[in-house]
Order: sequence, then C-alpha cells, then structure tokens
Amino acid sequence: MAGLVGVMVSVCGCGGATESAPVAEPTSSAVATPVEDEPWDPCTIPNDAIEAAGLDVDSKSTNLFGDAPLSTDWKTCIWTDPDPGSWYFLGAFSGFHSLDDLRNNERFNQFSRVDGLGGYEFLRADRPAGRSCGVAFEVEKGLVYFVLDTMGSEEPQGDPCMEIMRIAGELHSSLPPAAS
Repeated sequence: MAGLVGVMVSVCGCGGATESAPVAEPTSSAVATPVEDEPWDPCTIPNDAIEAAGLDVDSKSTNLFGDAPLSTDWKTCIWTDPDPGSWYFLGAFSGFHSLDDLRNNERFNQFSRVDGLGGYEFLRADRPAGRSCGVAFEVEKGLVYFVLDTMGSEEPQGDPCMEIMRIAGELHSSLPPAAS
C-alpha cells in the first residue's frame, strides 16, 4: 500500500513573437487539483490534550529511531509517558486506509469493538502478552490508530490496554470526525 500524496500539475501553452507577428494567445491553461490531501497529522493534537492524556509534550517525535519517516503510508507521531522511568511510548498513526487493512495486517490481531469510543481495540501479534495494545478509529478520510508499547525490556507498570483506553478517551475529541 503506497501513501497517497497530492500532486499539482500545470499545463500551459505559450506563444512566441517575432517583430512582424503578434503574440499568440495561450492555447490552454489548466491546473489539476490534488488527487487526495495528505492524511491528518497526529502531531497536530494540541499540547493541552497531550498533557491531559498523561503524555510528555516534550517527547513528541515522528520517529523514535532517527529522523527518517517511520512509514511512507502513515503520518506518525510518538510520545512517552512523563515519568522519569518511562515504561511506555504511544504511537499515533493516520492514513488513507480502512479498518479492514489493519485487520488484514498480520502484525495485529484480536480486534474487538470498544463501546463508548466507537473504536476497535487490538493487540500486536509480534509482542508478548501484556506488553502492547492498540485502538483504531475509522475517520472521514481513512483510519487513525494508537499503539501503546512498553519500552524495551521495561516491565509494564500497568495494563497497556487499560492505559491506552484512558489515553484514547482523552485524545478522542482531538481526532478528525468519525466516518459516517
């Protein structure tokens, strides 16, 4: 799945002139509008919402492992919890994908509907039990999902699924409108 990026194309005809000939009128002029906008950027979640969710505003990053984009398919933003001994990080992902795309990704499993938030909780298949949890929301132009993962070998200081539901509840109002 490739990310979609809008492209602007200009096509115009130009006439040349000589001393004895008039300047020709343009033969055509058209500007194509972007095919799609970029996905919503989760790094635009307001700092006060990030703080209310119990995350460290100053830890915001688009990639925990350097400057390269984490994904070409998704807009990403990552925060850690503010404790000096942070035990988790939260990744937020947004893209022009569907919930079925996420369900068909072998890295995720055990999807269940979350009443009240209108989302779907899921687990990462490649992480040991009790070390990760996610929640996905279908929005007007795609999908937004959060994944909470424990840091390296840090022991969880709580249930990742309970923690992500608390965070998602705080951040839900900052997401794009739900899909209809």
